[in-house]
Amino acid sequence: MRITLLSIGLAVLLGAGTAIAQQTPAASKHGKSSKSAHGSAPAKAASAKGGKEPSDEQIAEQLKAFCVKWMGFLATRERDNQKAIKWDKQAGGVSGHYVGYSKEYDCNMKERSSNGTPVATIVYKELVYEKLGGSQAEAEQAAPNVVDATEVTEIFRYSKGDWVY
Repeated sequence: MRITLLSIGLAVLLGAGTAIAQQTPAASKHGKSSKSAHGSAPAKAASAKGGKEPSDEQIAEQLKAFCVKWMGFLATRERDNQKAIKWDKQAGGVSGHYVGYSKEYDCNMKERSSNGTPVATIVYKELVYEKLGGSQAEAEQAAPNVVDATEVTEIFRYSKGDWVY
């Protein structure tokens, strides 16, 4: 998008704006002038972003909200995992395992990538829980024990006004 806008700006500065419009099939097909065929797209892009790209501070604020949302997705996934426990019968009763996630996390914006794209990471722990009991009903009511923990680092990039995975 930036390259396209720079190319159009350069063409206009060099006085080639009308030559481009004359070569564009869409402009001649629909009888539109070069101003209406090419002038509206950059204006829309500029007005959609307020005429400039967001600052690093604004991008960092969006990242905070994105990380809260991401951790919310993980909390929902944990609840779903807990509801879908597959119970195993053992000599002493019943056991079940499910995957959960730490409530603590680190969300950090990193140095921009080589092409200037903002990047960020979120680090949290993926936890494997076990529930034990003499019966399934007893195990369901038991407090879960953490049997495994893995640190997870997710990497995100900022694209078209949003943080994406």
